Amino acid sequence: MKINVNNLTYKTLSEGSIPALLELQEDAFAHAGDSTDFLRRNTPETLLPCFGGDSLVLGAYDGELLVAFGILYCAGDTKENLAHDLDEVSDVTENANVKLVIVRYEYRGNGLQKELIARLCAHAEQRGYKWLSSTVSPENPWSMNNLIANGFTEAKVLVKYGGLKRILYAKKIN
Repeated sequence: MKINVNNLTYKTLSEGSIPALLELQEDAFAHAGDSTDFLRRNTPETLLPCFGGDSLVLGAYDGELLVAFGILYCAGDTKENLAHDLDEVSDVTENANVKLVIVRYEYRGNGLQKELIARLCAHAEQRGYKWLSSTVSPENPWSMNNLIANGFTEAKVLVKYGGLKRILYAKKIN
């Protein structure tokens, strides 16, 4: 389905949106075919810390339908902060993670993931973060290309999330 991403409504989401986020996550898994390693399956417990503080959960709506979302997770000094794996970052609290960007299957191919990443990056820059990082499955060229289009570069290959191979991308801002 062809759309103009600028005609969508973008809203900051709250904890009450977790069921809708999980439903959209399941849509992504349902259309992944044999490539279920593209995503780490998140639970309400893994999503809950992403709300509040400088973090942002941003939803894209076509009318009343949530068609995509992205998460900027400001993880502080927790083990979830991807900056622990970045050699260039001396203060991990200056990093925010682009944690998860999922687009409803019917809406893919419209640049919506790229747009959400750009909006998450702008939010982090406004909050004074110096680094952004994200992990991507090496078998997910679409997400890799959208990160690169937003100024991220490949930092290293890691094994994370219970044994999944991931490419760590980073972006210096400010």
